[in-house]
Amino acid sequence: MTRDPQRRVPFTVLTGWLGAGKTTTLNRMLANAGGRRIAVLVNELGRIAIDTQLIVGVGGDVIELAGGCVCCKVDVRSDLWTGIADIVERSQPDHVVLETTGIAEPAAILEGLVRVADSVRDRILPAGVVCVVDAESGARALEKRAEAKEQALSADRVLIAKLDVAEASAVRATHALLDELAPHAERAAFPPDEACSRAMTAWVVEKRQVRASTMPTHDHHEHGGHHHHGSQITAVSFADDAPLVGERVLAVIEALGERLIRAKGFVNLAGDARRGFVERAGIRTSLTPAAPWGDAPRRTELVLIGDDLDEAAIQRALWACRTR
Repeated sequence: MTRDPQRRVPFTVLTGWLGAGKTTTLNRMLANAGGRRIAVLVNELGRIAIDTQLIVGVGGDVIELAGGCVCCKVDVRSDLWTGIADIVERSQPDHVVLETTGIAEPAAILEGLVRVADSVRDRILPAGVVCVVDAESGARALEKRAEAKEQALSADRVLIAKLDVAEASAVRATHALLDELAPHAERAAFPPDEACSRAMTAWVVEKRQVRASTMPTHDHHEHGGHHHHGSQITAVSFADDAPLVGERVLAVIEALGERLIRAKGFVNLAGDARRGFVERAGIRTSLTPAAPWGDAPRRTELVLIGDDLDEAAIQRALWACRTR
C-alpha cells in the first residue's frame, strides 16, 4: 500500500512513573504490531541508552525492526519535534509513539506543539496520552510524586501493569487513587498472551482526544554526569570495564533503600560469560543473568534514579565491587 507522504500521522504519548512498565509495554507492542508500521521514539534519562538496548538491541539512532516498525532515540528537551518530523519523513509510519522518561509531564510535551514550525505541526496529529501505572507500587507513587499525579491527570487512558505480582490490597489502593485523580481516563489491563498483546497495541494507538491542561511545567537542568529534576530527583550514570562481583553490586543498590526510585542496566559479572541485568522497578530489585556478551565489549552500564543520590558515593561503592 502506498502511503501519502503529506498525511498527518497520529502521535501518542506513552507515559508513567519510573519503573511502571513502559518498556515492557513497548516490547509487547512491537512484537504484536498487527501489520501496523509503528515508529517508537525513546527519550532517556541519563547518559547511557539502557532502554534502547532493551527494546531493540545495540544500534544507531534509528533502527528498523521486524514487521516494519522503527525505533529512534530522541531528546525531548532539544529535538523532539524535529525528530518526529524526520522519522515521519523517512519511514512514513502509520503511528508514532513517544515513550517519555518516568518524570516527564505529558502536558508540557503537548503544549510544546504551539511553538514548533507549521511544517512540523502539520505533519502530526496528537492522538492521546496513555499512562502506565504499576498496580503493585503505583499508589505510593501517586500519593508522593507530583509528576506521577500529573501523568495520570493528563491521560485519556490508564494501563494497569504488574497485576500478576500485586497483592489485592495494593490493587485496591491503586484504583482508589485513580478514582480520585483520573476518573475521566479509561482503565484497562491486558493478560500476557499474543491475542491480548495485539488488542493492547490497537488500544494504545487508537486515536483519542487530547485533554486540555493548564498544569505547570518544570525546568530540567543538566550538570556534569547527572540530571536534576527540581531539587529532588537525580539520575546517576555509572560505567566501568572491570568485572564486578554481582552480589556486592546488588547490595550497593539495595542499600540506597527508599531513596532509589529506579535502576536499570547491564553488569560485567566476574566469572560469568553472561550479562547481568540489574533492575529496580517499584518495590522490587533484581540481578539476573541475560544473554552472553559474545563479541560485544564487556562493560557495566547502569542508570540509577532517586531522591538526592550522591553520585560520587555511589561510584565509590560500585568501584569497591571490582575484581580481576
